Amino acid sequence: MDTPASALLDRLADRAWPALESEPLGSWTLRAAGGVTKRANSVLAIGEATAIGDAPAIGEAVDAAERWYAARGLPTVFQVSPSASAALAPELRRRGYRSGSATRILVAERAAVAATAPDAAAAITVATAPSSGWLDTWWAVDGRGGDPERRTVERILAGGPALYAWAGTAEAPDAVARLALVGEWGGLYAVATLPSARRRGLARALTAELAREAGEHGVGRLWLQVLADNSGAIALYESLGFVPASGYTYWESPQSGR
Repeated sequence: MDTPASALLDRLADRAWPALESEPLGSWTLRAAGGVTKRANSVLAIGEATAIGDAPAIGEAVDAAERWYAARGLPTVFQVSPSASAALAPELRRRGYRSGSATRILVAERAAVAATAPDAAAAITVATAPSSGWLDTWWAVDGRGGDPERRTVERILAGGPALYAWAGTAEAPDAVARLALVGEWGGLYAVATLPSARRRGLARALTAELAREAGEHGVGRLWLQVLADNSGAIALYESLGFVPASGYTYWESPQSGR
């Protein structure tokens, strides 16, 4: 498949995991969701952000972003990908921002992923809403925080159409995954397997089943994000037909104290 533009992938992910509050700053998007997940609480820094005022310098745009997050009691975090201005990273470095959470974006043709055979037989259910225990399983593996943060995640998940898959019972799944539906694209998120159910091929089976079901919803291509140092997950997804297309890092203000 043709490699999609980095800016397109950035915008797809923004729609697939939407912030609860967002505001344009030129070509950038300021996003907040009470500090729950960096994706929903960071500047989507596409382009030069020159549409505010009379083409301000990059420093003025960063100043405006910092004021916006300070007003919400949040650290300023930038998601910096190849679609960002070349001047942004040097400006953030000058201010003492720290970069981390390097992430790769992989893409695949849906039909190729759907055609892969699972490692082992597994009963997978796919629905347009999560089962009663879907979030319990995901939160047990990847959740950060208490009940308020969990309620915020529930609102984020409800921000757009998606398919939800689980292995095992609806009340207590062994593994779960979500495929956000964004036009002809499907974005894989929240793949999580309980420690007691690992090494059974459930993540592979969930991904393939979501790809098959997504064809009924007009999806032709898939994307996902994976931490660059997660070699096991990268190997799994490459075996399913995913290939590298882009990536990003998060740059966090020194005032965050983290």
